[in-house]
Amino acid sequence: MKKAPYFLLLIALTILSSCGKDNNIEPTGVNEIIVDQIDYSLSAVNGSGITGKATLTRDSNDNTTILIELQNTTTKEHPAFVRFGSAAEGGSTIAITLEVCECAVGTTVVTRLDDGTPVDFDKLLNLDGHVSIGESSANPNMVVSVADIGTNAN
Repeated sequence: MKKAPYFLLLIALTILSSCGKDNNIEPTGVNEIIVDQIDYSLSAVNGSGITGKATLTRDSNDNTTILIELQNTTTKEHPAFVRFGSAAEGGSTIAITLEVCECAVGTTVVTRLDDGTPVDFDKLLNLDGHVSIGESSANPNMVVSVADIGTNAN
């Protein structure tokens, strides 16, 4: 009979742990429903070994988001930019300053270029530009990874 309390505790824990989250919860936030998406592969440059993916999305509210996911990095923060021109041309003029990639991930909702010009998903698809990832916050101009986007990706 001494085992009965342990048996009841085991049953109670099993019941409590089997309760799951409600699967009918609607997503919230900027990317409620993604209606368009395009992925660009980030290539390592300058011997960094840092690769990854830049994903542009448009949601059902017509918001545009750029998600950066890095691989093979040991640095906590990497500044990220959309720059004019192709990666091969090494365009240095910044079109959009993106959120810093913290722990290899950065997400930026994009509505305007840095100069204030409105931009959306379609305009980014037609932009003469590329994504560049900086080595660190202390050395943002040392590019470690790039991906041509827009007209340069074709």
